[in-house]
Amino acid sequence: MLRRYLAASDQGPWRHSVVSVLPEGSLAGQIRDMGVPVHSLGLTSAAGTAGALRRLRNYLRREGPDVIHGWMYHGCLASWAGRVGRRDRPALVWGIHHSLHDPRNEKPATRGMLRAMAALSRGVDLVTYCSNASRRQHEAIGFSGDRSVLIPNGVDIDLFRPDPNARPRLAALCDVPQERILVGNVARAHPMKDHHAMVRAVAQLVGQGRDVQAVIVGEGHEGGAAAQEASRLGISDRLSLLSVRDDIHRLVPGLDVFLLSSAWGEAFPLSVAEAMSAGVACVVTDVGDCADLVGPAGLVVPPGDSEAQARAVERLIAAGPDGRAELGAQARDRVRARFSMPRYVTLQNEAYEWARAPDRPPGSIPAHAAPGE
Repeated sequence: MLRRYLAASDQGPWRHSVVSVLPEGSLAGQIRDMGVPVHSLGLTSAAGTAGALRRLRNYLRREGPDVIHGWMYHGCLASWAGRVGRRDRPALVWGIHHSLHDPRNEKPATRGMLRAMAALSRGVDLVTYCSNASRRQHEAIGFSGDRSVLIPNGVDIDLFRPDPNARPRLAALCDVPQERILVGNVARAHPMKDHHAMVRAVAQLVGQGRDVQAVIVGEGHEGGAAAQEASRLGISDRLSLLSVRDDIHRLVPGLDVFLLSSAWGEAFPLSVAEAMSAGVACVVTDVGDCADLVGPAGLVVPPGDSEAQARAVERLIAAGPDGRAELGAQARDRVRARFSMPRYVTLQNEAYEWARAPDRPPGSIPAHAAPGE
């Protein structure tokens, strides 16, 4: 999301630079290609924390930013530590992009980080959340609610758009008949994604005589839980697993149905918003802000209920191509109005302006109202 924001805000009022707490990854080059400077602190272990913090403070002293934006948990803590003792006191914004279904599911180190962040959050100028569910969850464990605002993720609707050539392209890639119904999901292999339930739903549809194919795109699926479940149910030939790709926007419009099967852990699933923008009819489980994301332009089912997933997909199959296309058009209109990248950039820039304003009323929050408020 950071890379997409930077790409979309290149003509905006802010000059950005990025500090990576860890050694540079693959995104560093992509961000530099946009003309945005990237500086790495090179932190690889706890023993190097003091040195990384010293490098961060030196960098901030040279740059003299108006706003420091901590992105994700480690970035938030680093941004707080980097501002300590600075006389110019740049505005401090935290961006929370993680949901907390149950803090006990987190690693001990993450739980400790969350406790520290909850205590420190009262000294942050603004905390932004990508979903209402995430905001409620974090405030329930002590994060300050006095200065928090919802900024949902944004989608490039020009990149993710309907494409009549995508369906034959995806069917050929999966080596399945052109007429087969393609039910897809884009996510890494992780228990919270509950791909078991998705496979069971497809198995039920196959058992009912529907000609369907499950398509999962993401990291770690080869020989993983989804493949094992498909083998157990005898439908391995009805599951196509595609590894990480950089042309998702060319494949997603080829789906007949996008099925988010997650059991927990979602905040604002960008993959669903991208499928909606591409005009794909969606079925989502009621986790995080998924229900608000799809609204009347999608179907919502309880998490962990593969039979409910199968029934919802069956409804969309029965609606036929025209019915699915109509729902997909509504979904695209919803993304355009509420979750487009221009809107995301506007909300983010307004948050920066508010955070650095010297005369904001105590306890106030940015004047703009985000979708769903």
